[in-house]
This record gives sequence, structure tokens and C-alpha cells, in this order.
Amino acid sequence: MRKLVYVFTALLFSQFSYGQSVQDNATIPVSVTLNSILRLTVTTGGNIQFVFNTMDQYNNGIANTPNTTTTFSVSSSRDFDVTMGAEDASLFGVEDVAHTLALSVIQYTMGASGGGTKIAGLNPLLQNTGPATIVSHTAGTGAARTYDIEWEAGTVTSVLNSPADVYVTNVFLNLQPQ
Repeated sequence: MRKLVYVFTALLFSQFSYGQSVQDNATIPVSVTLNSILRLTVTTGGNIQFVFNTMDQYNNGIANTPNTTTTFSVSSSRDFDVTMGAEDASLFGVEDVAHTLALSVIQYTMGASGGGTKIAGLNPLLQNTGPATIVSHTAGTGAARTYDIEWEAGTVTSVLNSPADVYVTNVFLNLQPQ
């Protein structure tokens, strides 16, 4: 009988040692997706045209006006740079492709709006193979930042003795993360 009591006691303790409370687990996957936002929008001045039709304009150039200002905005979730450069090494004539003007005929300054670090002073237009960084800024706080490029022509480099023609090139604005 004593052996039977020991067996029942051992079985009872073994039940307590192996018996565990019932649990159930669930896994909840949580993810965060951060899409990089880099958006540049030209809002005004997407087509700049200078028409030289007086001797004063030939001698002194054409200064910046509201009609020769390009306004663009940047929305960015990252620190960014905006670079600018011309497609061609010079301005080419539309009526006669043999006619060319130096890119340095076109000059620009960056307006006071937008904040950040901007290229200072009056600058010549450069070819896109060595574009100029015109704006460097930190990521935005929600609202788009607005910048002005104030164009002028012939104020530094004279256009006297250039053949009459319509001279063109494309200018690229490039937004890139730092």
C-alpha cells in the first residue's frame, strides 16, 4: 500500500510539473514606409524671351522684369540641392543655325525668397555639363519653398555686332537629394 501511495504522489507531482496554463500568441506585423518626396514645379516664367529692338537695349542689355523672372517651388522630405544648366554650349540661331551667341549673354541672380543657401550675385548661365548649384536647403516643414530666378540679357556681355536671329537653348533645373 505504501508503494501505491508513493506512486500516486509521484503521479500527482508530475502532473503539476508538466501542466502549464493555456496561452495563445498573436503576431502583429507593423511597418513604416517612408517615400522620399522630391518635387520641383515651375510656377511662372517657364518661357523667357528677350527682344532687343532699341539701341539702348543693344548697348546696355535688358535688365530683369517680372516677365523675365522664373518662379519655382520645391517640396522635399530630404535636404536638397537645385542645379541649373543650359542644354547647349551656346545659344543657337533658329533662322540660321550657323549663328551663335555665347551663353554668358544670359545672366541671372537668385531672388530673396525661399531661404536656404543660394548662389550669390550676378552669374552667367553655364552649360549643363558643369551645372551651377543655385539652391541648397534642408528638408521642408510641410509647405513648398518658392524661389525666383531673375534673368537678364546683354547687361554684362554685349550683343552688338551679332547677326539678327532668334537665339535659343533649353535650361534644365535639377532637384536632387544631398
